[in-house]
Amino acid sequence: MMAAASVIGSCPRDGRYWECQCARCGSSLGFEDCSQCGGDGFIGHDCGEDSCCCRIPQDNVPCNWCAATGGYGVCISGEDWCLAHPMPGREETKRGTVEWFTFDAGPAPSTARLGDGQ
Repeated sequence: MMAAASVIGSCPRDGRYWECQCARCGSSLGFEDCSQCGGDGFIGHDCGEDSCCCRIPQDNVPCNWCAATGGYGVCISGEDWCLAHPMPGREETKRGTVEWFTFDAGPAPSTARLGDGQ
């Protein structure tokens, strides 16, 4: 049995297979790299020391433009079409808002039982 679900916002990390679409019109989404961090999600290094002594400093400061996601979802339909064809009840939803959806029921429950030698 499939358990359909949808979420507007961050992708649920629950082990199921999720797809995304424009929450306003239902069109597919493209992904555009953040111009602040270049798509990395981080904008610098801060190890907490006044004078960094890290041998190989790696960026660890989250980008505040994209919330460390590395970019933005972009509706691939034309702006005019998206704005003129909202899904029912989504007239106030901003174009390019990400809606995640799945029909995946998730991982199958374990069939192992105690005492089965496993």
